[in-house]
Amino acid sequence: MDQQEKRKLDLAYGLLDLLKHNAIEKITVDQICRKAQIHRSTFYRHFQDKYDLLHHALDSFWFEKIDEKDVLGSTVRLIAQNKDVFRNISINNENNSSYWILLKMWSEQLLECERQGMLKDAKWIDQTFRRSKYPKLAIHMTAGALLTLFFEWGSSNYQMEPEELIEFIHNI
Repeated sequence: MDQQEKRKLDLAYGLLDLLKHNAIEKITVDQICRKAQIHRSTFYRHFQDKYDLLHHALDSFWFEKIDEKDVLGSTVRLIAQNKDVFRNISINNENNSSYWILLKMWSEQLLECERQGMLKDAKWIDQTFRRSKYPKLAIHMTAGALLTLFFEWGSSNYQMEPEELIEFIHNI
């Protein structure tokens, strides 16, 4: 790993660590840089803003951990393992600025999973995608529905067990 990639990872780890205790809106670039022990100018050499870094961090540390054989289940379990971080990305924000980042990323992830035939266990998603004249729009709608479900789960303080939520999603 080269020095640039290491710095980007350090910044991503710094952000994720801060997200354990703070909403994304409350975190500053200066805080991220202090946590990562990286100069502010280096931050801006790699990222436009903290939301660009958030996209990179989620891509690097969350979406790469999604199991191809159990996309929805592994996503729910990943959220359950990182409850505070997910809460501070999603529901603890005044204007839900990260919603659009999550929606775009989740839509891209679902679209790729669908193309690779990895959503067969959630027949309703597979059917929605396959029956639609506009598959990208159908996946975008599905991603929004799932994000809403995940946000509501977080709002309820994760009262439903992960496996119960997974079963609910599969049987919609």
